Amino acid sequence: MSWITGGDMVSPATLFGTESMSASELSSETVCSASSLSGPGQLLSRRLAGEKTRREMAAKAEVRPRPLKVEAIKSTVEIMFCDALRRLKLDVLGTDDSPIPITGYYSPSPLPKRPGLFKLCQQSLEPSSVSSFGSRKECLVPGMLINTNNMLGFQNLDVESLLREEGKKILHDIVSGKIEECPSLLLRFLVISFADLKNWKVYYNVAFPSVFYSKMTLLSLHSASQVLSQEQATSLSKSMKEWRGSNETTVHPFFSVDISSDSSVVVRQLKDWKDRQGGGQKRLFGFYDHGFHQDYPGWALRNYIAFLSLRWKIEKVHFLCYREGREGIDLEKSLIGEASFAAPHDWDGSDYVPEVIGWEGETPGDGRKEMKMKSIDLKSLRPESQDEEQQLMHLKLMGWRHFPVNLDKLRGTRCLVLGAGALGCEVSRLLMTWGVRKLTVVDGGCVAMPDLVKQSLYVEKDCGVPRATAIVSHLKERCSAVEVEGIRMEIPVPGNPVSPSVLDDCRRLQTLVAKSNVVFLLTDSSESRWFPTLLCASENKIAITAAVGYDSYLVMRHGARPGTRSGGMDDVIAQTQNLSTEDAVGHQRLGCCFCNEKTSLFNSVSNETVALPGLTSIASGKPVELFARMLHHPEGIHAPGDIAGMDTEHQLGFLPHQMQGSLPKCVLSTAIGNSANDCTACSDVVLSEYRRERLDFIMKVIKKPTYLKDLTGISNSLNKSDTCLNLPASFPVNSGKFSSVKCLILGAGTLGCDVARVLMDYGVQKLTVVDSDHVVMSNLARQSLYTSDDLNTPKATAILKRLKERDPSEDELENVIGKIMEIPMPGHPVSSDEEALVRQNCKELQELVATHDAVFLLTDTRESRWLPTLLCANENKIAITAALGYDSYLAMRHGAGPGTCSEGSSVVAGMTRLSPQDVIGRQRLGCYFCNDVISPVDSVSNRTLDQQCTVTRPGLASIASGYAAELFARMLNHPDGIHAPADIAGTTSERPFGLLPHQIRGSLSSYNLLTLLGIPRAVVLHVPTWYCLNTGAEEWIL
Repeated sequence: MSWITGGDMVSPATLFGTESMSASELSSETVCSASSLSGPGQLLSRRLAGEKTRREMAAKAEVRPRPLKVEAIKSTVEIMFCDALRRLKLDVLGTDDSPIPITGYYSPSPLPKRPGLFKLCQQSLEPSSVSSFGSRKECLVPGMLINTNNMLGFQNLDVESLLREEGKKILHDIVSGKIEECPSLLLRFLVISFADLKNWKVYYNVAFPSVFYSKMTLLSLHSASQVLSQEQATSLSKSMKEWRGSNETTVHPFFSVDISSDSSVVVRQLKDWKDRQGGGQKRLFGFYDHGFHQDYPGWALRNYIAFLSLRWKIEKVHFLCYREGREGIDLEKSLIGEASFAAPHDWDGSDYVPEVIGWEGETPGDGRKEMKMKSIDLKSLRPESQDEEQQLMHLKLMGWRHFPVNLDKLRGTRCLVLGAGALGCEVSRLLMTWGVRKLTVVDGGCVAMPDLVKQSLYVEKDCGVPRATAIVSHLKERCSAVEVEGIRMEIPVPGNPVSPSVLDDCRRLQTLVAKSNVVFLLTDSSESRWFPTLLCASENKIAITAAVGYDSYLVMRHGARPGTRSGGMDDVIAQTQNLSTEDAVGHQRLGCCFCNEKTSLFNSVSNETVALPGLTSIASGKPVELFARMLHHPEGIHAPGDIAGMDTEHQLGFLPHQMQGSLPKCVLSTAIGNSANDCTACSDVVLSEYRRERLDFIMKVIKKPTYLKDLTGISNSLNKSDTCLNLPASFPVNSGKFSSVKCLILGAGTLGCDVARVLMDYGVQKLTVVDSDHVVMSNLARQSLYTSDDLNTPKATAILKRLKERDPSEDELENVIGKIMEIPMPGHPVSSDEEALVRQNCKELQELVATHDAVFLLTDTRESRWLPTLLCANENKIAITAALGYDSYLAMRHGAGPGTCSEGSSVVAGMTRLSPQDVIGRQRLGCYFCNDVISPVDSVSNRTLDQQCTVTRPGLASIASGYAAELFARMLNHPDGIHAPADIAGTTSERPFGLLPHQIRGSLSSYNLLTLLGIPRAVVLHVPTWYCLNTGAEEWIL
């Protein structure tokens, strides 16, 4: 073996400084005679014996030239790296799957028989530079991460192409000289991954690209202790200790070792090599070697040799594999060797692609066949916070494509919910779904048996319990992180008899409003909203009112409190006597829920609110969405009102002042109303009196029904204005039909829970619910029926239990059925092992549709609705679909099945000559798929998580569920049933239940409600499908 010494070649013996004494000359006689000496002679004897032993070992270690084989790097991926990747994907990257730079931490072998580390840790994903200071134990290495959006994308990555691209980058860095300034680039690495956010797992593979691996030859390899003289070894140990001890140099895993004629050793950076050529120095090219095997150098050597040969034209490279012990370099473990590299003749061509290897577990030429997907499970990491993160995941997913939700603002907002009835239950639950974690619920009543199907949170055991007490446990069952306080209290009402506790109740309500950020007015009576409205106007609190009539509803936000026209007045006087018609920022004040009320308040608490069952669901989703939109508006409570049709640049869409909806007319209108000068709750005169007299003023209003009329100057001749809230009850509900109809609900998720509950409220007693999933933590806040007790339980089983809790009659227990079953879907390949089960599921679904009167299609994916749609058309069954987008929804009824064009009874004619009209001769209405221009395919596996989970705004599902149930109720009560023609909003109807549309489509961003009419598309697909179903064959479906 020879050494670089400015260009001359020397033998290993020259480095020892003992050229005149070869191993053969150190005979046993010499050693024996020397061993008889004492003192200095004994020391010489031991030295000679050691020299002999070392020479003999060196002779044995001589190797013939052979292909260079190296010890592969094994990565250590820490669990905190995967957790940081999961959070980065969820909070920052979203759907962006472009490569991102990361940092690896590399170290040489530290102990015998123990390899060095190449680790990825939490800091690997933090912005850094490979030139940043490392540490004594590890240096920084640049890498690239490709994180795919789904498992299919991960599995379909062209790993060989990716590796070649990384090899080209290494070659480019060699040719350009970039390596000289940043040697760590020779250790460039690549990570491909898929962060499964839903299941808390990270799948990954790591590659360390190594170029020209088949072109290198190992000429010799020795332990450093066999090659270096004692003086050289001592000097090298000292120099390496200084190199490793300096933050400036230790970060460079590649370096040169210059050995002078006096055996002194200097370690230098590679960029200084050109300036230090000549001078008779012997030079080794050193690198941190992670390996520990004495027969093989470490993985980094290949790229190092390629650099030295291609860039610096060194034909034979003499290298030092630096390996550490406890006190620095371990000369026994460290290796010194020589290798050559025969560069391909066209390597410097612009389109040259070097041969590359590098995937962990890869055998050259086999590619991914030998690669096994690695994974790390994160479920054991911070289990106390995982539940909360799962429940908030849908809000973070909203930011991937739509709107970045301010979770900190939502968490810190304290909401006061007045009323724990039908609206209060839904609004409280939906607020939790929006990420609100501080709730106070006020109610003065107790749970009664009729409440169980109307008020979504209560069950039989709550009967007789105060609502304010019962609601707390039910909210905590769905979200343990929520801080909820229930307060049983009657809200002081004008015109009612004065109770002994009225003053205490007034003071308590004052305190509650003062410490809250947002107040929801959800009580049953108009006058019970008066005092909270007054307090919110005085305290400048966000106030949102939701009220329902029989078949219509009102949702509105109250305006800000009035500003003051001080004009040099004392502030206290200005606050009570000189209020402005504008708010504090100079906007015209929006009105409150009493600004349209033109009479003084009166006692109406005895009038029970009777509303259509689906109306509460529709109305409860809108105030929560209004709250979220208002909270994210830069002007907050001072935001002006928008009208449907206006332009808005905000990602959450319009921010209306009032929304009024009517189920019979199928309309939703938005309106703006400014604060009225004679309003009994927020006018200047009322606020001035309240601020001046405080509770004395309240007592006057309570005791004297005409006090507010006299104060505001309302004329006795004016009547209450026409609001959207209509009195009952013109809808002749056929209870017999509802109790006997058999309903099949496909999907027990967000829509399925709400629809099932509303149907029971209508009196439906025969329900079958089909679902194949289990209840998971993220379901609890969004899917109204489930609690923490249902976790990991099949939804079809859990929903059965929860529905029976709301109708505990023993006679009806057997009429509610839950069935665990996968719905066969087109576009999802079926293996031979699965085929029998899929066929069985097809037959079972066919039987279920045939034995039920109405089918609700409430599944998450398009393709899962295809077979049920087909079966319903074939069996001429009522079919209702509800589907959600991010901020839009669809509720529609499917048309009747086709009639036949043949007058005979031929089976063939019935299957092949189908009519575009139904059996009574009317033009058929379309189904859910009639608007599709493509056939249903797999819509999950190659989609991002936000698409797979159907990320929607939290209040949307309640609205869509309410409309779906109402469509069914109107259809069931229509004399033509499934054959009923479609109505369009704007037309008139003499039927007591109003219009019966074909499709209802709505948007929360634009606050519009459309009714549409669609007819079936003529698709060749239908003919073989009908044939297969009517002949009992399932081949076409599979």
